[in-house]
Amino acid sequence: MASSMFLTPRALGAYAIVVLLFLTVRQLGTTHATYSTAEWTSGKLSHLTGGSGPKPANATLDFQEIVYISMPYRTDRQDAMALIAAQTGIKLNKMIAGIPSADVHEKARPLTAHPKDDPKKPWLGVWRAHADAWRYIIDNNIQSALILEDDVDWDVNVKEVFGLWNWQMKTNNSLAENNGRGKNGQECEYGCDWDHLSMGQCMYKPHPNDKSHFSYNDPNSPAISSFTKENAKEMKENWNYKDEDAGVRLITPTYHPLCTMGYAMTQRGARRALYQIGGFKAMDNPIDWEFISHMKDGRMRSYTISPPALVKWKVFGPGDTDNDYGHEYKTKDDIDATQGGGQSKGLLNSAREALKVLDGTFHTWKTGQ
Repeated sequence: MASSMFLTPRALGAYAIVVLLFLTVRQLGTTHATYSTAEWTSGKLSHLTGGSGPKPANATLDFQEIVYISMPYRTDRQDAMALIAAQTGIKLNKMIAGIPSADVHEKARPLTAHPKDDPKKPWLGVWRAHADAWRYIIDNNIQSALILEDDVDWDVNVKEVFGLWNWQMKTNNSLAENNGRGKNGQECEYGCDWDHLSMGQCMYKPHPNDKSHFSYNDPNSPAISSFTKENAKEMKENWNYKDEDAGVRLITPTYHPLCTMGYAMTQRGARRALYQIGGFKAMDNPIDWEFISHMKDGRMRSYTISPPALVKWKVFGPGDTDNDYGHEYKTKDDIDATQGGGQSKGLLNSAREALKVLDGTFHTWKTGQ
């Protein structure tokens, strides 16, 4: 009986392999998860998916997690997010609940540099929701996360768009030391030197004097004329593109990005944001203007992709915004004010528009019996 308690050399070797595999899988679970790319359907970059060339992003677009912000009562937007994520193979890890400004307790409101200003500004709740997203990243030791607002739209080939961008940032980023690699030459998703990435801006201005940038061709980027007036203006006035130019992506150090429909943060970036913007120190402005101020001062390391890869889905009615800025809408009988009646600009193939494939005639009734 006693001899059965001891393992043979062969059994010990097998046991060591099992333990090693367990530890490896466990370690992978704490970093970037790996997902199947079976949903990759466009084929535009299929000839480059082997070797070291660009590959489709995974289900979290090569970030560790994707979170999105939504007011709890906006079930219509949450339904839409679930649909476009499912249809394009995207994994939404968590919804961060939006917060009404009135629910931010007066003791927790970030003191401003202008105490005579009304502390109950409508953007206060927006800031708190984004701050909760940063804190979620910090508390869960997430190394990188994409933060979305719930009225965002993306291309049906979003994995292709982000996979190509990631590859460019890892291999061709002339704006970063070591082309974005770490101090010891290691490779990181989207490079190793960033705190923040902007890809959902509604308007952008590069530095007026420092026009450092690099550009590349993206077959999923539509003609400049298809973007909003503000995004098209940036590309034409700052970079001399024309309305008919298509397939353009351009990367700059972030200077003046307006709107926060989509941006990414590293663990370090989330800590810097929570410390600098209201979580520990004072703030004076809406969150996107705070970002602008801090980027201009060089207090975060950030890059912006233009034209943006994420855009706003606009609906025609009171459901278009949850920001209490005094907007008034007059709904007309012939206007579809639902999510299905909305539209976006600046995408070659809108994921929300593509949801129409879920409707149609899928069963034919037998007649004449």
